Amino acid sequence: MKILALMKAEHHRMNVGWVLEEIGHEVFHISELDEKLIDEAVQYFKPDITFGMGWDALQNETDLLPQILQKYNLFHLYFAEEDWLHYDGWSRFYVETVPTHFVLTRSQHCVPKYGEKGIPATYLDVGSNPSFQRPLQIVPEYVCDVSVVANGQFLRDIFRRKSLADLVYPLFDAPFDTRIRGNDWHDELPRMIGITANPQMLYGTLPYYETPKVHSSSKINISIQTVEDQLSSRTYDILACGGFLLTSDSPGVRERLQPGINCEVSSSPEETIAKIHYYLQHEDQRLEIARNGLEFARTEGAYQTTIPRVWPLVEQEVKRYYGS
Repeated sequence: MKILALMKAEHHRMNVGWVLEEIGHEVFHISELDEKLIDEAVQYFKPDITFGMGWDALQNETDLLPQILQKYNLFHLYFAEEDWLHYDGWSRFYVETVPTHFVLTRSQHCVPKYGEKGIPATYLDVGSNPSFQRPLQIVPEYVCDVSVVANGQFLRDIFRRKSLADLVYPLFDAPFDTRIRGNDWHDELPRMIGITANPQMLYGTLPYYETPKVHSSSKINISIQTVEDQLSSRTYDILACGGFLLTSDSPGVRERLQPGINCEVSSSPEETIAKIHYYLQHEDQRLEIARNGLEFARTEGAYQTTIPRVWPLVEQEVKRYYGS
C-alpha cells in the first residue's frame, strides 16, 4: 500500500514510519503541510491513504488538513496514541474536525466511542521499532548507574505524579550516578511541585536518535508511567535496547510485563532506592532480566508484530471507501 505519512516528529518517523516501510509498504514522508509539496506528492506518488498520529505537529494543522484531504478525496488513517487520557481534550476534536476514516487507538475503552461517531476503530498499543531501538556498544559518555529520559510534564494530577514521586524524586539525594535528560526539570519542577532536582543530575535534552545509546549504556533505566493501565512508549524503547528497566508497579505494567522476569517495579521511594542498590550489586540478575525484556520487546512489543495484526482491518476499510 502507498502511504502518505503526515509525520514531523522524529520519534514517529523512526518508529511507526520506519516499520510501515519495513513490513512492505511504500511510504512518502511529509514533514510540513505545504500545499504545493502535497500537490506534487499526490501527483507523482499517488498514495492510497494518508497516515497521521497524535500529537504530531502536523496534526495540529486542523485548518489546513481537512482542505487537503477533501481536495484529493484521500482515505485518512489516524493513530490516536494519546488515548484515553487525551480523548476528550484532543482526539474527539480531531476526528470531528479532520475527515478520518479509520482510527487506531491505544485504548480499548475508546474503540466504541469512535464507533458512535461512525468511524471504524481498533485497538493498537504503542510499541517500539527494534530495528532502531536496539542494543548498541556502550558509549562511555552515557555510562551511569541510573538514567531517566523523560520530560517532566508535572501539570496534570494523574498517576504520573505518583510515578515521578516513587521513581525519580528519591534519586535527588541518593548516592548513585544518576543522569536525567528532558525538559521541565530545571524550572517547572520547583514551580509546579515545590521541589528542586539535584542540578548535577540534569543533563539537558536528548535527541531521540541518541536514546538507544543511553538505554544501552545505563546500568538501570527508569521509565515513568503516565497512567495506571498503559505502558509508556519509553518502556518499550528501553526494553528493545536490552536495557534493564525499573518502572512503576501498576496494573498496566503487570498486564504486559513480568516483574522480576523481564523488568523490575517499585511502588514507593524506599523500594526504588532498595532495588537500585540491589541490582547494582547483582549484575548477573540485572543482565538476565534485561535479556528477557529484550526478547519481549523484539516480539510482542514490536510494531513489526502488532501493526500487521490490525492491518487487514485497515485494508478492508480502504477498499470500502474507494468502492473496490
